[in-house]
Amino acid sequence: MKLLVIAGEVSGDQHGAGLIRALKKQDEKEIRVFGIGGDNLAAEGMELMYHISQMAFLGIGEIIRHLPFIRKVHHSVLERAANEKPDCAVLIDYPGFNLKIAAGLHKLNIPVIYYISPQLWAWGRRRIEKIKKYVNLMLVLFPFEEKFYKDYGIDAICVGHPLVDKHHPFLPVKDKELNPGHITIGLLPGSRKQEIQSLLPKMIAAAEMLFTAGKIHQAEIIRVNHIPESEYQKYLKPDMDFITVKTEPLPVCLPRYDAALVASGTATLETGYYALPMVIVYMVNKITYFLGRLLVKVPFIGLVNIVAGSQVSVELIQQDCTPEKMVVEIEELLSRDCNKKTRANLKIIREKLGPPGASDKAAKVISGFLKNMKNGPG
Repeated sequence: MKLLVIAGEVSGDQHGAGLIRALKKQDEKEIRVFGIGGDNLAAEGMELMYHISQMAFLGIGEIIRHLPFIRKVHHSVLERAANEKPDCAVLIDYPGFNLKIAAGLHKLNIPVIYYISPQLWAWGRRRIEKIKKYVNLMLVLFPFEEKFYKDYGIDAICVGHPLVDKHHPFLPVKDKELNPGHITIGLLPGSRKQEIQSLLPKMIAAAEMLFTAGKIHQAEIIRVNHIPESEYQKYLKPDMDFITVKTEPLPVCLPRYDAALVASGTATLETGYYALPMVIVYMVNKITYFLGRLLVKVPFIGLVNIVAGSQVSVELIQQDCTPEKMVVEIEELLSRDCNKKTRANLKIIREKLGPPGASDKAAKVISGFLKNMKNGPG
């Protein structure tokens, strides 16, 4: 089996690695994988044409500045696909790039499976026709997404959320109790360098105010592997020994926190899975934000709120994303009653995400799809 896999972000790299592991278990033949990914996919034997650290663009301005490089990557991937002729391509989220790649793969007659759907139900439906034309099969995470695509005549199968495979074994038996004598908060500034540059200084300033006021005793910054520790340390003053930078996996870190400041993205869903009270923070340039508000069709930015269907976590967006407002919201979450109530409200995330087994189910569907392609229906 030969696969082209494209994952342009950290979460896609993690979910893609889980998928490749599951495919290896189900198929005794050698699996060859090449494409775009990160350390997790590389660890599963994938040949990286480009690393996700090269593809992390946040906002319209960043994309425009890097257009020559993006075009080069697009051309390289399609040229390699034409030469290698993979059995199929598995495109993971990252729609701005992946839907253009899907169009090129369609011209090459390479089947396309889209794993982890673009959130068309949130961002509008202008991309539906592209998916209908260029994608053979959608593997989606939620039952409502399956219905959404099928209503448009697109083949879709709900496989569940791979995040559960990653975190379910580590769920604590019971929620963490607040200990007023030792309060620890997590700072999760995102997986892109631009996010860290815009959000981490504000998070650190908020943590310093909370520490000075005696509201917290420790704060931990969660570092992603592909960004050097120096990119985090440079924002810390020499006397900030109450703040440490950690490179531990989220299943290790999240259960020990009393609350967290979390950049909008998949990390909010992971934090919510542990029922950890959080404040969601989001800041991009004004043009990107303006265009996003024109296109977005849901009332929330945080994935955890979108999945819950209501605001289970406060969102501090753009001009509201200040250290002072972070302090106010974290202080509220650190009150015993609010902390307990918020943890109870967040339990809905586990219900919505469902049981583990998404990676195995996705692998089984892909294997079956390829067999049908080879042998024909029936």
